Amino acid sequence: MALNQEIIDYLADSADTYRFLSQMLFKELNDEAISAVAAIEFPEATGNVHLDEGYRLIRRYFKFSSSDRRTQLACEYARIFLAAGVYVKSDKTAIPYESVFTSPERIMMQASRDDVVRRFARDGFKVNPDLHEPEDHLSFELEYLAHMNDRAVALAEAGDAVGLRANFARQAAFIDEHILNWLPALTEAARGFAKLAFYPGMLLVAQGTAETCREALAELADEVTAAQAA
Repeated sequence: MALNQEIIDYLADSADTYRFLSQMLFKELNDEAISAVAAIEFPEATGNVHLDEGYRLIRRYFKFSSSDRRTQLACEYARIFLAAGVYVKSDKTAIPYESVFTSPERIMMQASRDDVVRRFARDGFKVNPDLHEPEDHLSFELEYLAHMNDRAVALAEAGDAVGLRANFARQAAFIDEHILNWLPALTEAARGFAKLAFYPGMLLVAQGTAETCREALAELADEVTAAQAA
């Protein structure tokens, strides 16, 4: 089976995109990371409303941001994702753990985290234990998808159609059951705490990326089947 190089390139680009988003949302950004994002020319019309709105908000942030972006964004990250300085009692915090948004108790380390752990183990993805964070942190879930796209590249290069279709099916299921099932609610909660456009924009980009990749996976599976039959 021979796969079009464009498919392999798409999978590699998807891995890079998921990894970028994971890094953007895991902790406060340093000056180098902020400068790198500021230099990106984000598109204005992608065909996905969440990507377009996310990119618009990020562009807006950099257009009106202060000179000390690192301090500004560090305070914003702490307020949104760590609930620092938030004294109003609410069950709609924006701490980025799936269990908080999917469990009746709205607390960490619940059933969604256990299922994420099982899927990570099945696909050979390991969270660094030194980070001391639950596995259902949004950044780890995005990093897992980066890992799966890295594996898909290797499977495509090896011509393993069966393994590749299984990879796509597991990615699609994970996006449905562990990304899009709670990321919109996290974004809504984050917008309630945010004073700046940057992090709501980045969360919308993550959602739009997951949506567009989810759609692409079905098309890629069909292309793999067609290439195998040729």
